[in-house]
Amino acid sequence: MAPSATDSKDPKTLKICILWHMHQPDYRDPISGQTLLPWTWLHGVKDYGEMLETIVETDARVTVNLVPSLLEQLERYANGETEDRWLALLSRKPEELVDAERQFMVEHFFSVNEETQIFAHPRYHELFLQRGTQARPDMEGFNQQDLLDLQVWFLLAWTGSHLRRKSPLVAELLQQGGSYHEDQKQQLLNCCHAEVQRTLMFHRQLEESGQIEISVTPYAHPILPLLCDLHTAQDPSPGLPLPAAEFRYPEDARLQVREGLRTANRIFGQRQRGMWPAEGGVSEAAVKILAEEGALWAATDEDILARSLSGGLTDRSKLYQPYQYCDLPLLFRDRELSDRIGFLYAGWDGTDAVNDLLQRLQGISKLAPGGTVAIILDGENCWERYADNGYPFLRDFYLALQQAPGLEMTTVKDALQQSEPVPLDRLAAGSWIRSDFTTWVGHAEENLAWELLHQARKETFTDEVRTALDHPDEPLSDLVRGLLRAEGSDWFWWYGDEHASTQAAIFDRLFRRHLEGLYHVQGLSAPTQLHHAIKPVSIKLAGFEPTACFSPDIDGLIGDYFEWLAAGCIELSVGGAMYASGEGLKKLHYGYDPDYLYFRADQAEMISRLGGQKGVFEIRLTAKELFHLRYSLDGKEFGIYRAGELLERGRAVSDQVLEMAVPLKVLQLHPGDMVSLSCHVYKDQRENGRWPTEGSASFCYRGAVLEEENWLV
Repeated sequence: MAPSATDSKDPKTLKICILWHMHQPDYRDPISGQTLLPWTWLHGVKDYGEMLETIVETDARVTVNLVPSLLEQLERYANGETEDRWLALLSRKPEELVDAERQFMVEHFFSVNEETQIFAHPRYHELFLQRGTQARPDMEGFNQQDLLDLQVWFLLAWTGSHLRRKSPLVAELLQQGGSYHEDQKQQLLNCCHAEVQRTLMFHRQLEESGQIEISVTPYAHPILPLLCDLHTAQDPSPGLPLPAAEFRYPEDARLQVREGLRTANRIFGQRQRGMWPAEGGVSEAAVKILAEEGALWAATDEDILARSLSGGLTDRSKLYQPYQYCDLPLLFRDRELSDRIGFLYAGWDGTDAVNDLLQRLQGISKLAPGGTVAIILDGENCWERYADNGYPFLRDFYLALQQAPGLEMTTVKDALQQSEPVPLDRLAAGSWIRSDFTTWVGHAEENLAWELLHQARKETFTDEVRTALDHPDEPLSDLVRGLLRAEGSDWFWWYGDEHASTQAAIFDRLFRRHLEGLYHVQGLSAPTQLHHAIKPVSIKLAGFEPTACFSPDIDGLIGDYFEWLAAGCIELSVGGAMYASGEGLKKLHYGYDPDYLYFRADQAEMISRLGGQKGVFEIRLTAKELFHLRYSLDGKEFGIYRAGELLERGRAVSDQVLEMAVPLKVLQLHPGDMVSLSCHVYKDQRENGRWPTEGSASFCYRGAVLEEENWLV
């Protein structure tokens, strides 16, 4: 049995509250009933049970936040009630597939981290090379054995450290490497299904034992302040363009909170629970609803606290204590600590990462004796970049925390029982991303989505939400539940230019299908506008392409205006939730001539400061192979590496800007190849910056074709 709050010792002990946020939207088409994306099931195989296994192994104490739309999907998978398109393709024999299904597999069954899962496994890498790097992958060369191996390797890539260490079947298949049989694939599918099926009960068992606290997010992960009043988006962002619709439905926000708590209690047992509002989104109106609906506590980002206090956070010790607004206890996460785990430490040696984190916590314990530190972040997506799915880091971190004097791991609930919250006179509105709401509203695509949501609510609802609120013991109707799902934040996340995904069109379709479903339930015809994509159907690369081939001087100087005039631009801010340090490499200029691929980074001073004199700036470039383009910031070396081997030296100079010339013959690029990349800064052999913060950016190499196209024009 894990210790409780009453076992706490020294009043000067620093309480460490780690909250892992687990979140997936409902991927089921509400009209066809088919689940269009498999991420809930795949993370169920790789992450949800795995995180708990590490907690049990180390006797750690943490808070796990679960989104109800995720919980309901896990229930359906466990009960065999989900018709998942991807799982259907995985379960069928390759010879039974039609060409369109084979093409789908070749396009999508490499949806894993390339560096840690594809390049690390020879057979998967071989299939990746066979797929090619064209914008539309080539399936023609894939025979039935290739497709069967692809099915198995996609599943193996989504097994976490726990299954790889403890399942004899998974270990055997990894060792075998390829030439799999159909019965082996079916056994692996059964093994993965069993892992997903045990997830909910495993959580319930650990909560009942006191080892974890389960908190919850409002039902469909909506941005509560925007449901209460969309104009709240202008509080932190004056002048932000808003939709034409007057979207103001605090009753919807209340029902989202109530149904979120009710869903968690139905699955895990009745108890009062804390809430992590979706994306840490808070406002005074939203927190008032949380308090009135019986939430035990809520949490958000430190920048919200800085904007709520009259003197800001110039005194950092003020961050490490609980507050309250409307009598609801509030915690504000330490952004730097949270983001280091989420975005930075994956590139570090594990021991160095744990030591760095401990040193920072021990520094806080001196700054705020007896205080409370909230470390809150995504608990499922960052681990793919860590060694062994993050298991060694988490194991060592949990164990080190428990052995460190003056530090105590605890749940949020138990930490609050040992502290007296400080009342806040006001609470700033914002989220944990830039402390505003511009991720979900303000862009033309986002605003159109809000207008369509508003129109659908007006045309399909009368007083159904109020009726649901007045009868809390009755289950929600399909109409009301459909509205709550349509109000989820995930649909708005993928609109606009900030985030990119090869599945963005599916998210667009799902949002419009949720709205269409509201009309369907009421027997009404849906507006024709819902049949047209909000996001352009064609996948557009962020940034722009070069207009011509060119050969710049590699001297680190801005030089002549025309030198880089024909260059293309790669946007590096496209990715997942952004590392919130406020400092980053926003874009990378690029171009080529017959001999070299050129890059220019304009923030040379920032790169040098993050890396130091002995640091390294690296571009990881992936086409058919993974290449590391490494530039020593002391200017002594620029080399192109593959699998740790120096292939050739290039030319690079950092002064006003950082310019690089990479020999094309080493990269073996062909016109039409898609190239993905990420940029990294290392200081003392530790990653100290990464852009994009998650995933990679990409561009299409056109080579001599670029000159031909422009000549024809």
